[in-house]
Amino acid sequence: MRKTLLVLSLMALTTPGMAQPLAPLNEAGVRRNAWEQIPAKFIGNWKLDVAASKYGTAAPKMQYRIFDYTADGKFLCTYITRTAKDLYSSGNWAVQLDGTPGAEYTRAYGSTPFAIVTLKKQDENNLFLTAARYGKVFEEGTFTLSPDGDTLTFSYRQGDKQDIAVYHRWDMVN
Repeated sequence: MRKTLLVLSLMALTTPGMAQPLAPLNEAGVRRNAWEQIPAKFIGNWKLDVAASKYGTAAPKMQYRIFDYTADGKFLCTYITRTAKDLYSSGNWAVQLDGTPGAEYTRAYGSTPFAIVTLKKQDENNLFLTAARYGKVFEEGTFTLSPDGDTLTFSYRQGDKQDIAVYHRWDMVN
């Protein structure tokens, strides 16, 4: 039974007649399906390299980010951080790459949005982010992928503080 389900699942993914159709074009002629808009090399698990990063604010002891696709043509970011004060924070946001706002949720705020996030694709290696609370932008910066796709740098500003967080692909072991 399990083998049959596995075979049927694989067939659905690989057989053109069974594959999910492409998402429709929006009014601007852009597909709204995330896998058609988001550069594939962003997708995956990322671990902060604290030693390579530079912080104007309090540097976290560790942070992990997972970027993935989600519903309605959105790009999903899930993160967990161990702060400089040894506290844990986690959250997620899902947005389209056209600058359309999306809610950021954190464990501390529960189902109440912590912030409103926008993400705009600048090119295949750069995504520009803004985060706002109560209508005021408190963070903006750029996620930049290295040419080999193995290093992700998030250069951002919080108020008058500049931070540069450097991440490497994470295999969930090291």
